[in-house]
Formats: sequence, structure tokens, C-alpha cells
Amino acid sequence: MLKKIPIRLRLTVMTVTILSVCCVGLTLILNFSADRMATRIDATSMLPAQVVGNDGWMDGYSQAVPNSMALPVPSEDSQKARTEFKTQSIIYMLLVIVGGGFLTYYVSGKALKPLDTLNDEVKNINVNNLSETLAVPTTKDEIAELTQSFNEMTDKLNNTFMMQRRFSASAAHELRTPLAVLQTKVDVFKKKNAHTIEDYDALISIIEKQTTRLRRLVGNLLDMTNMDDKDEQSSIFLKEIFDDIISELSSIANEKNVQLSLNCDDSVVKGNTNLLYLAFYNIVENGIKYNVENATVDIVVERLNKEQVLIEIKDTGIGIPDEMKKNIFEPFYRVDKSRSQIGGAGLGLSIVDSIIKKHNGTITVTNNEGGGTCFKIILNS
Repeated sequence: MLKKIPIRLRLTVMTVTILSVCCVGLTLILNFSADRMATRIDATSMLPAQVVGNDGWMDGYSQAVPNSMALPVPSEDSQKARTEFKTQSIIYMLLVIVGGGFLTYYVSGKALKPLDTLNDEVKNINVNNLSETLAVPTTKDEIAELTQSFNEMTDKLNNTFMMQRRFSASAAHELRTPLAVLQTKVDVFKKKNAHTIEDYDALISIIEKQTTRLRRLVGNLLDMTNMDDKDEQSSIFLKEIFDDIISELSSIANEKNVQLSLNCDDSVVKGNTNLLYLAFYNIVENGIKYNVENATVDIVVERLNKEQVLIEIKDTGIGIPDEMKKNIFEPFYRVDKSRSQIGGAGLGLSIVDSIIKKHNGTITVTNNEGGGTCFKIILNS
């Protein structure tokens, strides 16, 4: 029941309870002490006078006090004083409890006012104004820390919502483009009364190209959503993975006169072979596609310590502007805003980032010393 009432009333009830226990205890102790003291005063006032004889000895009369005088009977005035003291102590106790309760309610209201203000401001937060931050109190107390934490949380939520909106818009664009091309080609084909074999071949070629593009896009989206299902872990020799990647991408590299080089030790990491292969493949493929003629893509693998392995993939290509480096791992994000003719839907690096994070690793992108881009990946061995 106590948990359902406001904090202000809860604090007041708890404080009044503690105050009541203390006041009742103090009142009982004071009444007990006062009663004992009054009894001693009554006993002192009722003792008989002691007579001293000429020889210096006390008169025997003082030693013959009757037993009935050992327990003195309180006088009427004394009894009245005791009753008044008890009554007044109870009244004062009740006044202290009631006054303390009202004072606690007032003071707690003042202390909790910033919390009420924060509560009202939080109620006005919705998905449309997540970017607005709340004013942090200057008190430097727990409420200020709570406000700061709430602002940080809404900032993260706003970034997530914005990323989802960009993802939805980009996904819709990527899916709509090949579908629009297919629809246009089919409409043009249907308007002709007679069709040659070349027309059929051109239509089939367009359908095949756009279907492949759609299949690749859907496949990448499925890779991103189904990544958590691939939890099998094994020991992976990085040299074997990169040898396979270089062998598979050699034909593409030869077309652009890009030389691939590998400098790899015998490092072994723990993880999923297929996922790490996909991540490294995407980075090396980008290094080839976004490179210049007669350039290089260098792969360096070395052990940092007993627990970590560093993988560097460097190219001498067109590079990435510094202001765009923080966004390149977002889905559908491309450095070329005009959506270059090189191809791709902008999902490759997003998949790479998800795979590396799944393996508790880190990935950063910097400028290559000789021009181009350098991807640095740190994985646990």
C-alpha cells in the first residue's frame, strides 16, 4: 500500500512513524524518571527528625521508626503534580509529532520540487521532440544526475530513430530503383507491336541485371538480421582466410591493375569463420573497387599481445573525408552522395561493423600514410 502513494507522502509517513516512536519512547522515559524522582522527594519529606543526645549519640526514637513509614504515601499535591506532568508530556508529544509531520511534508515538498518539474518535462517528451534536452538543475545532486542521464538516453534514442528513418528511406530507394527500371522496360516492350530477338534479349538482360541487384540487396539485409543465429565459435587461422580472399578477388584486382599483398603471421582468433570471412572480404573488395589504377591493397596481420590480434587493411585509393568517417558504418550510407556507378547498396561496411562487434572486437578507419584508407580491426585471440 505504501508503494502506491507519492514519494512526498511516503517520506512524510515514514518520518512521522519514526518521530512517533522516538517521542513515545522519550515520553515514557521522562515519565518513569519523573515518577521515581517524585517518589524519592516524598520519602525524604516524610522521614522523622533525629534527636541527638547530650552525649552525642542519636536518640533511640529515630531507630524505632514503624514499618508503615518505610513506604510513604504520596500527598494529594504530589499526586496532582504527577498527573499534570503525564498529561502535559502526552500533549507536548502529540504536538511534536503533528508539527513534525507538517514540517516534514512542507520541507519534502520543497526538496522534491525539482523532481516534480522533471516529471512534468519528461511527460512532454515524445518521438517528435527527442532532440530537445532538459535543463539540468544547478544543485549538482541526484536529480541533476538523473536529468543528465535522461538527456543522454534521449540523445541515443534520437540517434537511433534518425538512423532507422535513414535506413527505411534508403532501403525504399534501393528497392524502388530496380523495380522502376523493370516496370519501365516492360511497359516499353508491351507498347511495341512486333518484337525482334534483340528486343527479347535486351529485356531478358535488363531483367537479369535488376533481379541480381534485388537478390544481392535482399541477401545483405538477411545477413544483417540473421547474424545473431550464427553463434558457432572455432579457432580461425587468419592467414588461411586472407589467402582465400586474395585468390577469389584476384580477377577483380587484375582488371584494375591493383596489386594485393599479405603480410600475416600465424595468429589465431576465436569466432565464426563465415562471418569473419564476409567482413574481411567486404573491406578488401572495397579497397579494390574504390582504388585508382596501378595501386595496391596491403593486408597486415600481427599479434598485439597474448589476447589481441591487429588486422590492418590499407589501400591507396580515393580515401574518405574526415567528416564522413563516423557515418560510413551506417546502413546504406555512401560517401558518394550521387550514388556512384561503382555499384553496391551501402550495406557492406554496416555488415562489417556488426560482425566485428559480434566478435567483441573494434574497427576504426583512418587515413593511409601514402593516401587512401586504412581499416584497423582488433580481435580477441
